[in-house]
Parts: sequence; structure tokens; C-alpha cells
Amino acid sequence: MQRGELEPEITFEQFEAVDMRVARVISATMAEGTRKPSRHLRLDFGRFGERTSVGQFALIPESELVGRNVIACVNLGTRRIGKYSSEALVLGAPHPSSPADQAQATPMYISNDVEPGSRIF
Repeated sequence: MQRGELEPEITFEQFEAVDMRVARVISATMAEGTRKPSRHLRLDFGRFGERTSVGQFALIPESELVGRNVIACVNLGTRRIGKYSSEALVLGAPHPSSPADQAQATPMYISNDVEPGSRIF
């Protein structure tokens, strides 16, 4: 896919199969030994428990992430990233200061008034 092209159309049923939830960031340490600078996030999904995520959020200070609610996909399976297991994909958009050879991101935040574990629709 080239820049500026949209992904192929999917059905509403396919979209509904993507399980996106609100998660509160518990910790956001740097993930040592990954190919690109990344953070190892510990996430609280409320009644669904805790999961981990590894993502290129290295340009966001830890203090800005911890305690905030983010949106994460929880049904993509577990991915191995370096020595870490990533059990959820935190959604984000390209960080304006990302180096060209990286995909540094800004996470999608949602109000802290929303209960962790709430479904995104």
C-alpha cells in the first residue's frame, strides 16, 4: 500500500470482530533489547485483568502515560517483541517527531472517566 491509499473495505461484521477496550496504563518502562525504541506497558483492563503491550511510544514520557486511559485491541493474540510478550495492541497515530526509520506513535487517549475494560464501539 502506498501513502495516501485507503485499506480495502471490510464488512461491519468484520469490524465488530475487533475487540477494542479501554485500558489504564499502570507502568510504561523502556523495553530493553527491542529493534526500535519501545515501551513495555502494563495495562489494567478492569474486570478483564491486566495485560502487557510493547509499542513504539518511546517519545512519550513515562509520566505522561502512567495513569492515563488508552484504547487497545485485545483479540489479536500474543506477539513476541524481543524478550517481551505483547498481549494487546495500543492504538495510536504517528508521532510528529518520529525518525523516518521508526514508527514512533502517540497513543489514542480516552477520558479517565471511562471505566477500564469498557468496549470501544
